[in-house]
Amino acid sequence: MIDDSRQPHVLVRWVRADGTESLLEADLPYTSPQVRKTLGENIEVFVALGGARLEKGVGYAGGAIVRVGLYKVDRDLLMFEDIANGSEVVIELTNVVFNQPATPNYETIVQRLEYKVSDVVACGLTINQTEMFNIVSADDNMGGTILPEQVRYSSLGNSDGDDGRAAVVVEEDGSISLRVVMPYRLLRHKGDPWALEVPGTFFEPFHFDLEYEVLPRDIAEAEGIEVPR
Repeated sequence: MIDDSRQPHVLVRWVRADGTESLLEADLPYTSPQVRKTLGENIEVFVALGGARLEKGVGYAGGAIVRVGLYKVDRDLLMFEDIANGSEVVIELTNVVFNQPATPNYETIVQRLEYKVSDVVACGLTINQTEMFNIVSADDNMGGTILPEQVRYSSLGNSDGDDGRAAVVVEEDGSISLRVVMPYRLLRHKGDPWALEVPGTFFEPFHFDLEYEVLPRDIAEAEGIEVPR
């Protein structure tokens, strides 16, 4: 069970077109996607348990899913205001604590992106492609519940040095920290036929989650999952 006496900390950082840095951060209680806090600029945020893996019925029965989600305040504006072309976005979720020793599974890190139906249809995509995934794993299709056209495998696993990077670790005090470095272009839908990358030239998601699965320490050891530090 989560220890909600300690609030998780969310940090979002990116570089603007003029070379300055935007840094937004806050301590947040565990809530739900419907109960969000304005972090700053055009971003609302929430921290919650549960996520895509649980909703699709492929989560470990004895485990938990931790997620942080970002929403646009105004869906017609950029999520990351005035972001520089070629910039990366850093997202951190720290101070996540359980009431027993727990081990996060790196291979379960997932970014789920949600797009407006009108944007998807305007690009000639099918209605089931309003949801897309950037993931660490090279082959996890969540039990066949996500289609090849909906997923970029290894895009958060730094497979070729050109995509995103993700890490989830257990700190010395037992808390769990997630850090994701996401090239801005990973917000572009995989099926977008124009393949543009400059901010403002492709349709963005109005929301995305970052999540990972956590197992009780003894179960993780039995599964051969090591404590990441």
